[in-house]
Amino acid sequence: MENKNKSDKRAKTTAKTGQEKRPNKRERCCEEDRYQTDLLAGILKQLDLVNCNLEKIAHQTCHALNELHWQTALQASMAKDLSRFVAIAEAKEPAIARLLDEQARLKRQVEACCPPKDDHPAICHYRRCGKRKEDAPGNGEAKPGVCHPHRIKGAPYKPIDPTAHPHTPPNERPYNIVPQGPFRGILRETPSSDPAGADDPGSGLDFDPWTSDPNVTPASTNAADISGADAGEVVMITGNFYADYSTDGGQTFTSINPTAVFPNTLAGGFCCDQVVQYIPSINRFVWLMQYRSTGAGDNAYRLAAASPQDIIDSNCTQWTYWDFTSAIFGFGTDWMDYPSLGVGDNSLYLSFDVLDTVADNTADNGLVIARLPLDAIAASATINFWFTSPADSLVAWGSNASQNTGDEVFWAGHIDNSTMRVFSWHEDSTTYFWRSVEVANWPNGTRTSLGPNGNNWFQKVFPNNAVIGVTRQNDLIWFAWMASSGDGGNGGFNFPHPHVQVAKVRVGSYELVEQMTIWNEDFAFGYPCFATNSDNEVGVALGWGGGGNRNANSAVGFMGDYVVYFRDESTWTHTRWGDYVSVRQASPDGRVFAGFGYVILADAATTAGYRFEPYFVRFSRDNVITPPVE
Repeated sequence: MENKNKSDKRAKTTAKTGQEKRPNKRERCCEEDRYQTDLLAGILKQLDLVNCNLEKIAHQTCHALNELHWQTALQASMAKDLSRFVAIAEAKEPAIARLLDEQARLKRQVEACCPPKDDHPAICHYRRCGKRKEDAPGNGEAKPGVCHPHRIKGAPYKPIDPTAHPHTPPNERPYNIVPQGPFRGILRETPSSDPAGADDPGSGLDFDPWTSDPNVTPASTNAADISGADAGEVVMITGNFYADYSTDGGQTFTSINPTAVFPNTLAGGFCCDQVVQYIPSINRFVWLMQYRSTGAGDNAYRLAAASPQDIIDSNCTQWTYWDFTSAIFGFGTDWMDYPSLGVGDNSLYLSFDVLDTVADNTADNGLVIARLPLDAIAASATINFWFTSPADSLVAWGSNASQNTGDEVFWAGHIDNSTMRVFSWHEDSTTYFWRSVEVANWPNGTRTSLGPNGNNWFQKVFPNNAVIGVTRQNDLIWFAWMASSGDGGNGGFNFPHPHVQVAKVRVGSYELVEQMTIWNEDFAFGYPCFATNSDNEVGVALGWGGGGNRNANSAVGFMGDYVVYFRDESTWTHTRWGDYVSVRQASPDGRVFAGFGYVILADAATTAGYRFEPYFVRFSRDNVITPPVE
């Protein structure tokens, strides 16, 4: 295994290692730069107060100018009246005076009908400075739903080709553009560290096993969308259109076709996106599969559950499953897409996007979170569930539900590039809440990162800036999303490549505790996935590469180590890298992480000339997977 961050491949993150050492000259200079940067940030924040005072002065000056102008007009009117009295006096005849009065009366009548044009309009008009409407906190009420179980065993179903269906999902929809927000703070560079490589005994990590599967049938030439779960002896991996399972702890894998395991009568048939989780508290794998539209618009998710022993005994063909159709949610013909699963103390959380229709493909309706009771899944019983309104989570389109989330689930979206809207939903309530959290302005331009073949692996980036990496660490929620190169629009560090932004938010007070970045001076990072282990460490799986000389790849690691790890180099860069990779807390040892990623390989045997090859890896701190010999 290689360490992609050695020498010129060093990955830099802003996570803290907690190690104390005496600062050298370069570090002292960096500290002085950071101090100066903080001072400048403080000055910029005070500019709002200065601008407010200048605005008041402008208002008062404008009012004074108008008063002066109006006084001048009154004096001119008095002069005209005085001229009238002089004229009357000079006439010396009462008849002339009566005539003048009659003229004045007639003039008043005419002006009552047709008012004269104001000869003395205000010469100064005060206009307030443009103010941004603040994001107000709010709440919504969940709606109930019911889904009944079905059972299958033995895989008696004739497989179909899921890629040959006329009704394709709307993958080519407009991006959710995050606007530029008010100044909240600037981002700055954090110096990198020099951790040991994965192939060095001093790396401090174990990787066992690290298993790739070159025998996926058929070889996947689609965006890989890798998910998986690890129960120890049994491991599952899913990608677009296929699934693999292992009964020997991930040493070897067997490929299966989901269309042969389950009946193909649901909606328009099995489609693509799949997500897998293992839930130790009920000893069940849960397998979520996305189904296509019928053409009329009806579509669905199929959620299946099985114990590890069921998978061993049946060769992964014995499952209890529930079909969550768009009709059950009351979404009519709206398309449901891009799912995720989060596991809590007593609930499974399903998230997905809702879009107007397959045919329309222009407007996004928002994100839905559905809460399913674990006891009903364990009992293979009818599921009485609750779900949120997509309109409430419009800004969270493309985002995911939190991992390892305890008694409350969290998700988030961006109001602009300096304001997040953070949602929360406690598992004993039907009311969910949202509020705004201010973050430092991050760069939200177009992401571009080229491989050696000239392909931009962010060309079909999805889901843009959505918050897709979310996990709970005690009373902190970690949120991660993709950002572009640049400085966020307010100065500060100019990121040379697309990268990952991370915001740690405290539960309850919902204050920003820390904002971090995962970046490198030579290549890009993207597509982060987070999980938390039993030692409350945060693991990460993500994509990396580009910069003109590295093919897009995936890697895993611990947040705070300044390094992520890969085994094999990709030999091809695709213009659609894939929508997600995955990291999970492994079982039975919760200190261990299970990572699910892939490499992209040039392959002349495929029509496309390349393939996505998935892998599974367990990784942990040294001596956790392989204890020392005494």
